[in-house]
Amino acid sequence: MTTHAHYSIHYQALRLSHLQPGRRQRHFKGRLLLVHQGSGLVQLGRQSFPLASGEGAFLPADTLFAWHGFAGTRLSQVDFSPRLSQPGQAGRFQPSPLLAAIAGKLADWQDQPDWQGPYGRLCRALYDELQAQALLPFDALDPLMASMVAEPSGFALEPGQQEAFRHRFGCDADSWRRQATLLQLLRELPRSSDWEGLLARHGFASLPQFEQDCRHWLGAPCHPGAKTG
Repeated sequence: MTTHAHYSIHYQALRLSHLQPGRRQRHFKGRLLLVHQGSGLVQLGRQSFPLASGEGAFLPADTLFAWHGFAGTRLSQVDFSPRLSQPGQAGRFQPSPLLAAIAGKLADWQDQPDWQGPYGRLCRALYDELQAQALLPFDALDPLMASMVAEPSGFALEPGQQEAFRHRFGCDADSWRRQATLLQLLRELPRSSDWEGLLARHGFASLPQFEQDCRHWLGAPCHPGAKTG
């Protein structure tokens, strides 16, 4: 598929080397997110919900949301034309083995995408399998994720949970908290006239420390005086 505008299903494999803050917007197509490795946050209104490796989310057309992908994340992003029948509510789910396998094959696709060939048939099979997925509300969370939603930059792990956390979210808990903190701070900066106080409230001892985190996680310098999305 050379341009997604002409087709009812458009697939993208995304590999994020750095934290990638999203911009809240409405999409005229339904969007499916499947995380193969790592994690991120789906922002709906004032709440942001973690989405980890092996999990999926569906956002119907006209949903106001943002996807914030964390460093080291691999995911499938699939857009569906509103002409296609699809779930009418946003939700999260555990992909069936077949859906995960189809998405994984598309993610590793090396040949020229051809809507009339095997690539297009895989896209249509992925759409068919999506219809069978049982969507749960985004706030239907296990205790760990509930604590991460309540306190993204300050949640704690039980002893012995660190390895399981790293496997599920693609990084250690401290790295996850630092990225979540940076996201929150970047959202608040444009509305704050006291950036020094804002940095302090988010645990940054100095401006150089904040700039160092920006370079490390975002891969680019960032200054409180600059406007963000």
